[in-house]
Amino acid sequence: MKITVPKDCDNAPRRRMIRDLNIAFANADSKEMAEFFHPDIVWEMVGNKTLNGIAEVLAFLGTATFSKANALNLEVIITHGKFASAMGSMRFAKETIAFNDTYEFTSAASSKLKKITSFAISIK
Repeated sequence: MKITVPKDCDNAPRRRMIRDLNIAFANADSKEMAEFFHPDIVWEMVGNKTLNGIAEVLAFLGTATFSKANALNLEVIITHGKFASAMGSMRFAKETIAFNDTYEFTSAASSKLKKITSFAISIK
């Protein structure tokens, strides 16, 4: 898989974490992703569905719709306090998805995610 990420992610732990989470998602590695989630995580996929709790999130990640990407292009990662955002695209066998995700940690000091809000569209 081709992976393109911002080069300055190693300077900040939260940026590195969001980078690693997106790489795990692109690799369809739900076990790695689970390490980042608070047990009460809420994942809102705007216009599609909302997943409540780590069990529901992991059940979704175990479905056939969750597959390994051929390429990840992570253009931007922004972090501030207990919030982070990432924008980029993932290329799969039959489509490319552009995304913008907003992440909320349990606190400014915590490394566990309590909420993800995802905007995703299929592009040509």
